[in-house]
Amino acid sequence: MKKILLIAAMFLSFGTMMAQEQKEEMKGEVKQDPIALAAQLSRYGYANQSPMALVQAAQIVLDNGIQQRAIEGRQGTAHQAVAADKKSGHISLDAAQLLKDARELADKDKTMLSVIQRVEENQAQRGRVNGPYYDTDICRANSSVTYRLNFRGGELARAVCSGDGDTDLDMYVYDENDNFITKDDDYTDDCVCTWNPKWTGIFRIVIRNRGNVYNEYVFATN
Repeated sequence: MKKILLIAAMFLSFGTMMAQEQKEEMKGEVKQDPIALAAQLSRYGYANQSPMALVQAAQIVLDNGIQQRAIEGRQGTAHQAVAADKKSGHISLDAAQLLKDARELADKDKTMLSVIQRVEENQAQRGRVNGPYYDTDICRANSSVTYRLNFRGGELARAVCSGDGDTDLDMYVYDENDNFITKDDDYTDDCVCTWNPKWTGIFRIVIRNRGNVYNEYVFATN
């Protein structure tokens, strides 16, 4: 309890720096992309019933102007309901929903409720900001999802994927001639790939689910 109170007292002053406090408690390395970091905190918060983690995720979403928008270029089955057998993970980057769920988890904790209220007030004062876009989708068990997206030559390209924590996700990038470019295939479902296209063209991004249950994930590009 003392630790939670200390974190709550520091939260509004240090902003997203506080997200670092919980990275050692989360499985896998925290990859320093705002969407990946917010997604990991969201996943951790729901899995561990931690209102502070959900508030931190909401704060990062707000600070970075992260907005949801359908990502074009997806190939495969559209997002649809699937059997939730053996599912336990959950993930969200909806700031309003994260704060609502944090409030429910906080119950009668006055210190935590005060932190949530201040972030909610901050949210109410914000207009729409042109920041990173993301979409939420699913990858079925032992299958893959493919995106074919256009990236500009000579500019840094970035693709981010963060799952709900139930399976391992890997990401692979190929150019329009099917030449392998880069990958993130560690044993987590947090993937970040960056590369420098030599020309403007279509790149194929493949997300593979290595598990036996579907994974709900967020996917974003710059």
